[in-house]
Amino acid sequence: MSDRYEDRAGADPSGIDDRLRRIRDELDVVETLVRAESEARLAPVDIGRVIRSARDGIGRYFDSSLFADPAFDMLLFVFVEEEEGRPVETSACYRASGVPRTTAVRWINMLIGAGLFHSTPHPTDRRLALLSLSDDAREGLRQWLGGLRPLLERVEAARVTSRD
Repeated sequence: MSDRYEDRAGADPSGIDDRLRRIRDELDVVETLVRAESEARLAPVDIGRVIRSARDGIGRYFDSSLFADPAFDMLLFVFVEEEEGRPVETSACYRASGVPRTTAVRWINMLIGAGLFHSTPHPTDRRLALLSLSDDAREGLRQWLGGLRPLLERVEAARVTSRD
């Protein structure tokens, strides 16, 4: 049987089904490639960096204490640092939170208690501890940040379209 469609009475319709299945399979492959390319261009850690930068920058225009959200800032900070292969000392997390040290300590302890952070002793300095995300927190942040990708891509597409 040829790949051309022939409108004959009694023609075997299963050939059409086979071709439709092949087309659907090929479209699935293309969709997977497009998704993989999109994810490679804008990984969750990249989106996390953008959000951190935006949150840091608001303090240039407004009192940053109005926008303090230590838990969110700490989660993003630890996520980005870990994704880039850097260990996170508690003191760095305090600074990244943008709140006083005592407030940051309370929030870190709450995040540890909630199972979002793990704390381990620093290997060389007994006064410090290292923070890391729990597996569930890391996966949750990856999912959430990855879910923002379509929004950012629409913004980029609109920006490119408006320049043309």
